[in-house]
Amino acid sequence: MTAPDDPRRRASPWLRAWEFASSLAGRLLALTALAVLTGEFLIFAPALAGYHESWLRERINLAQIASIALAASPDADIADSLEYELLDRAEVQRVAMEREGERILLLEDERAPITEQLVTYDYKDATAMQRFSWALQTFFAPDGRVLRVLARPRYESGEFIEIVINEAPLKRALNDFASRFARISMLILIAAGALIYMTLSAAFVRPMRELTEAIERFRDKPEDVSIAFPRSARQDEIGRAQRAAADMAEQVRNALRQKDRLAALGSAVARIGHDLRNMLATAQLVADRLAQSQDPAVRQLAPRLERTIDRAAGLAASTLKYGRADEEPPVLQRVEVAAIVDEAASDALIGSEGIQLRAEIEAMLACIADPDHLHRILVNLVRNAAQAMKDHARRDKTLRIRGTRVEGRCEIEVIDHGPGVPERLRERLFEPFVSAAPEAGGTGLGLAIARELTRAMGGELELTRTGAEGSTFQITLPAA
Repeated sequence: MTAPDDPRRRASPWLRAWEFASSLAGRLLALTALAVLTGEFLIFAPALAGYHESWLRERINLAQIASIALAASPDADIADSLEYELLDRAEVQRVAMEREGERILLLEDERAPITEQLVTYDYKDATAMQRFSWALQTFFAPDGRVLRVLARPRYESGEFIEIVINEAPLKRALNDFASRFARISMLILIAAGALIYMTLSAAFVRPMRELTEAIERFRDKPEDVSIAFPRSARQDEIGRAQRAAADMAEQVRNALRQKDRLAALGSAVARIGHDLRNMLATAQLVADRLAQSQDPAVRQLAPRLERTIDRAAGLAASTLKYGRADEEPPVLQRVEVAAIVDEAASDALIGSEGIQLRAEIEAMLACIADPDHLHRILVNLVRNAAQAMKDHARRDKTLRIRGTRVEGRCEIEVIDHGPGVPERLRERLFEPFVSAAPEAGGTGLGLAIARELTRAMGGELELTRTGAEGSTFQITLPAA
């Protein structure tokens, strides 16, 4: 693949032409050209049909005037010579009129060859499409055709007037008119199209090109503050996109700066945590020795010291584990909800005497999930629920796990009868190191990890109910 500034890329006119054709400017140019051609056709078609009809009507009017003048001539010899002269000027071979159902021959050129096959154009009740079709027929007609044209008379009464005329003069006149009209109208439409193209290019294409180039540069070097996104006061979609892109770039840069600071802080915490674990291991040995002391006061305080050291060591280990971004991606498969709930509850309720489990799982309920991840999520939720009820004075120690299928989703609810989540923690409950029961020795990472695992499987973990009557955590996953 060639780089954007590769000389081969610059030297290839076909590649540059293809890039322009694929760009917004190229498509706008193509649409403008299509609009110009469409406009040319919409103007040219009625103009051609109008000229074709007006030329024929002019000959009909001339032929009718000639017939009227000939009828007023008193001398027959003069009338014969005048008849030929009038027919020649009108370029007509024969003129006839129909009055009250009777066809009357007004003029006829006896010198004209007799043609049995005539092409008839009837303008008495012709539609616009017929007029245009006749103009096209004349435009592309072979030489030597003779036309029979019918129209309503202009100067005398009658049903219609009919002329027979050679098509060659009409075809030459029509070709000349089409050539002149096409040149003039095309020049006008090209000028109008160029003006429209330049206006639209300046108003829309150029701002979008500048925005696109800024986005591409930002994609390659998001930390480069010299890359500025264009901002404008325009209120249309382009202006909104420019302002949104500029705001997004600022937010991304702030997030990158925060990420760098957090990365540095994480490295420092990892080093501190490693040293702290070594120190705690030493303190654990000392606490074990103190537990063997003969002093009653020391022996009484030693267990508390051991528990404190264990909690500190657990917090250090959990922090280091959460800081490592090496969580295995989920392996999604069909999971029987009842079986995974029983297994997770058995593991989570070890040592939780007095807690009664009631599983209400819909028959044959299955979801699409990673069995290990779902097991870890349920163990965390069940253990938290059991701890909340164990430390609460309420007599009802029933822990309910309910599983149902709702509109293609598998919903698993863990319902306890504990004291509920304090209101000050509800918005931040799923953030790392936020614990609803810090006195129980929790690190505040369990719910954060559980939600992260759930979302990795395409689901969601939410606190749907909490209060003095207890809390409900809901896992939503795709149903199998």
